[in-house]
Parts: sequence; C-alpha cells; structure tokens
Amino acid sequence: MSNIKVSTFFVSEKISKLRWLSEYLKESDSFLSGSYDMPNCFIRMWRLQKNQHDDSYNEYVPKCTDKSRLRGDVTGMEMITEDTVVVSCSDGKLTLFKIKRGFEEDTIQQKAQTGLLHRTNINGNSAPCTGLSVCGNEIASVGEDGRLNIVDSQNSLAICRSIEADSCSLLCVLYSNPQELLTANRMGIIRMYDIRSPMEPTAAFMASCEDDMRSNYVSSLAAHSSQSHIILAGSEEGSITVWDLRKPGNPASYLSAHNSPITEIRFHRSDPSTLLTAAESGELWRWAQFSSSEADKLDNINPWLSGERTKNRIAVSCLITDLRKSVNTFDSQNSKTICGGDTEALHLVETFVQE
Repeated sequence: MSNIKVSTFFVSEKISKLRWLSEYLKESDSFLSGSYDMPNCFIRMWRLQKNQHDDSYNEYVPKCTDKSRLRGDVTGMEMITEDTVVVSCSDGKLTLFKIKRGFEEDTIQQKAQTGLLHRTNINGNSAPCTGLSVCGNEIASVGEDGRLNIVDSQNSLAICRSIEADSCSLLCVLYSNPQELLTANRMGIIRMYDIRSPMEPTAAFMASCEDDMRSNYVSSLAAHSSQSHIILAGSEEGSITVWDLRKPGNPASYLSAHNSPITEIRFHRSDPSTLLTAAESGELWRWAQFSSSEADKLDNINPWLSGERTKNRIAVSCLITDLRKSVNTFDSQNSKTICGGDTEALHLVETFVQE
C-alpha cells in the first residue's frame, strides 16, 4: 500500500513542459519548467528547498533560481546530458541551454540556437515546432509544416537531415532506438523511419479509435523503458494504443482511459513497470503492472502486449483529478512526480510506501 500527498505552488505561468535534472546516486531536487500562452514565456530553473515553517503542510517549497526568456511558447523540452537541455518553441527553432549547478542555486544560459527549422509554405514565415526527441547527440524535431529535422547537438545544432515527412501537421516525434524514429500526425497516422537509410517510411499504422468513422490524433508517444519495441500512443479521445514494432501492422492492445485528450504519456524514470498519463480534463493517472503471476511467467508476454488481458494486469490509480484545467506535463523520479498545466501552478506528488 502507498499514501499519496499532493502539494500545490502557484507560479502565475501556464506550464507546458517539466523535466527533472539528473543527479548521481540520489534523488534530484532540481527541475526545469517551460511556459506557454503568456505575454512573455520563459524556461526556468527550480530547486526544491525545505520549508522553514514547521507547521506547514508542505515539506518542500520550489524556488526559482534562474530563468531565460524565449521568443515563443515552449512546445518541447528534453535533457541531452546532465547539464544540457534542448527546448523547442512555437517560433520554429530549437535552443540549447547549458545548466551550471551551484551549492545553493542553479543557473541556465543559452548555448546555441538553430535557424528557422519549420516554416509555412505560403509565405515562408515561421511555423511552430510541435515536438522533439533526443537520442545521444541527435535531436529530432517536427512541426506544423510536416517537416522532420535531425540536428547535431555537438555541432552548434547543425542540420544533419531534413525531409518533408507529411502533408499535414506533425504533432510528436520519438526515437524508439538509435536507428528508428517515429512521427505522428494530426490524422492519427504514425510513420516509422530507419535513419540509417534514405528517409522513407519503413512502416505506417494508425491509432485505434472507438468511432471507426473519425480520426483520432496522436498527442504523445512513449517507448517502454526496458523494451523499446513496445510503443504507446496517447490520443485525442483519451485512449492508449500499444504496438509491438517487431510486427506493427495491428495494435497489440487498446485501452480506454481519460475522457479528454491525453497531453503527455511517459514511463516512470526509476520504475519501468509504471506508466503515467496526463489529460486536458485535469487528471494525472498512474498505470502500474501487477506482480507477475505464475501464468504470466509461463506465457512470457509483457502486460502491455496482452490485448484484452492488459486491463487485468495493470492497476490504474488517480494521482490528481478534477483540476478543471489541463495538466499538460509531468516528470517522475523515485517517489516524486512534478506536474503542471493551465492552473498556473506546480503540483508535487509524493508517494509514501505504507508498511
């Protein structure tokens, strides 16, 4: 059994992305946030500090230690190394930031920025970059112009490859492994590319939908932490579709989930058996695998690939609900999950194991 404690801290910014910083052999107390839909958008450094008021409900209080202003909404954020982060924006560019760790405060400084990676076909103006994915030194970006770009983080974000991957807006991109890349468009079509060969799709498949007569756009993609051939897609209707990339023709599983579009889907950093999903309805859910039974061991099938049996092998619990505004992003490590969205607040979820 576990107890859950949620602490809320108002920051007066709509949050689009959050990522924990990595720490060696200990739980991190520092994280990054990116804002959107504000007069001025920032990437901010935060550090959790012990609350000096002993009678307070909140054991920790986040303190902003540094910030950097951006020219558009933050649409993506991923760590490249322990002290380097890349951010995508609605201005169609990627920006690389260097993080300097301090004893009491951390700072962030812009290191490099791409030129215009995404532009409209009509007048050549900037088109929003909608998502990014990192693998080693490579960064893949997609945008509303349907273009897929791969840039080198070690060479001043120089473009390595760039193709018109789709005729409609691309919403997300994911490295499933160092050789394979997935893109998802507004119609719910996912395409797979082998980046070692000419950039042509090697496979294409569509997200499932309860209504076969309508499209169901894919809003977020995630690869299983320890079995990267298992891909999960969060969708417009709030469902999760699972594929085995070794045979991607048909979905391995389809799960009804939220009643609103899923905004982000990610596996727990420290626990590959746990998945988390966030939704526009103001929800954050945890999906945890049951302990393997003897039958599960015998059939040797990952629970996410078990079709109709998946719902009997996964325990779903609600960490946050009824915020009435979208939860856009989250990140988890050990016992702590940080999330944010349109409430203009940070929500810290702490899980305590009950003996």
